[in-house]
Amino acid sequence: MTDVRGPEAGPLAAVFRRRTSFRKPGRGPRVVDLGDRDRTHVPNDPALAEHVRLHQAFLGRVVDYLSADAGIRQFVDWGGPVPGTTERVRRADPDATVVRIAPEGAAGILASPDDSAVPSGDGVCSETLLRRLHTGGLVDLDEPLAVLMTRTFGADSPPTGLDTLSRLMRGGGYLALTSTAPRADVERAFGPFLPLEPGVADLTWWPYPDEDVTARGSGVLAGLGRVSRRGGGTTRWR
Repeated sequence: MTDVRGPEAGPLAAVFRRRTSFRKPGRGPRVVDLGDRDRTHVPNDPALAEHVRLHQAFLGRVVDYLSADAGIRQFVDWGGPVPGTTERVRRADPDATVVRIAPEGAAGILASPDDSAVPSGDGVCSETLLRRLHTGGLVDLDEPLAVLMTRTFGADSPPTGLDTLSRLMRGGGYLALTSTAPRADVERAFGPFLPLEPGVADLTWWPYPDEDVTARGSGVLAGLGRVSRRGGGTTRWR
């Protein structure tokens, strides 16, 4: 991969900086799991294993940025297709809240912080489940929140409910997406979320712009968007 940055991308300090964090005495990590997944499985197919590695690396860059530069303390791994996301968040910030939601169609429960269980909502991004995350005390929608919705979608299956997600994220926050759809469709999918520069790019090297990289990509586009707020903030990596 050619190691170059776009002229407007800005310094990506969090991507290349390792943080050292210390757990507060008497406070354990808060991880809420909405469904069982085999997190130790390693694909036997070399091509699939490489895709998993690239996807994990992309999520690692996103998590590092959101934790170190954007100050995000709440993460929702919404149907994530690869293992290790919670561990990456925990390395960046041991005290961050992580909620994992099982992929659509997977059996699972919505576990609250006190280990009581309630049925999960249905739908990829249903308003019912979003509200239950808040009313159940799993996330605080009045504080910044990152939603990692990176189960790769195609042109015929764009994510739904993102207008609702943006509206309910009263405290602001971010959304990560990946897709095999055409670039225009991926950009359109972000809807009310404003993509950070360079917009969408190949998952292999994002946040470098595609035109600045000569290596062969994965064919999967990825991006990170910020909740749109009138007169608020920047859409650049700081």
